Amino acid sequence: MLKQRIISALVLVLSLGSIVLYVPDDILVYFAVLIASLSFWEFLKIRFSNLITFMSLPIFIGLLFLSHFSFFNNLFISLSVLIYLVSCIFILSFPLNKTLLKNSFSWLLVGFSVHLGFFSAIFQIINIDSLSNLSLSFENERLLILYIIFISILMDSIAFFAGKNFGKRPFIPNVSPNKTMEGFMSAILITPLFLLILSTQLFDLSLLSVFLILIVVSFYSVIGDAVASLMKRVVEVKDYSNLIPGHGGLFDRLDSHIAAFPCFILLLNILSK
Repeated sequence: MLKQRIISALVLVLSLGSIVLYVPDDILVYFAVLIASLSFWEFLKIRFSNLITFMSLPIFIGLLFLSHFSFFNNLFISLSVLIYLVSCIFILSFPLNKTLLKNSFSWLLVGFSVHLGFFSAIFQIINIDSLSNLSLSFENERLLILYIIFISILMDSIAFFAGKNFGKRPFIPNVSPNKTMEGFMSAILITPLFLLILSTQLFDLSLLSVFLILIVVSFYSVIGDAVASLMKRVVEVKDYSNLIPGHGGLFDRLDSHIAAFPCFILLLNILSK
């Protein structure tokens, strides 16, 4: 299983990196539509029938194209960040809120909002006219996409290895019993500091502002993973699908990134003003 996970992960990294860096803007936008739609489909499929899932997909895709308009783009990003923030209450109080979370409206609200925010953040990066407007010094806006992805990967990797070697106390055991407080604290401290050292020339912001962005986005990547685990426990499934060998579904792999992207872009917009 571990070998299968490693091979799948390498294929995903190489494929995604090549697509992000080299395909034209319009193709990359459509690729983001595809990824967001597949993840959205998986999220709905474990809760609803094929009919309801199928009927919801065209509505979702239609809303994705509203992201072309600045008002809706920023609205979707803000709503996603808010939903993840509020979800902290549900993560900590689970399973007392299981009935509420399984409610059709609650499930649809989470599914639509987090995926719309994820796509809107990527769309905003692809369509940045001038990186200087967002206090960025990246030579290519595509590198910003990979940079945000790296935040979540680093958080997850440090938490895993620190938890495996030093973990003793459980962290949100009702949602993710394998996660430890030691793993979380190691990741939330090391990730922002490590990236801050590497990022001094990438942002035209104060070190304090950059550190604030990194620590909040790192925390949101943890929330994203926890929300995905929470919703799986509500309907008692192991994975969202078996699309990726050894990893489960697309949403299983994207969960932390789906939370990190809108959070990063929202904070960057706020602090760049």
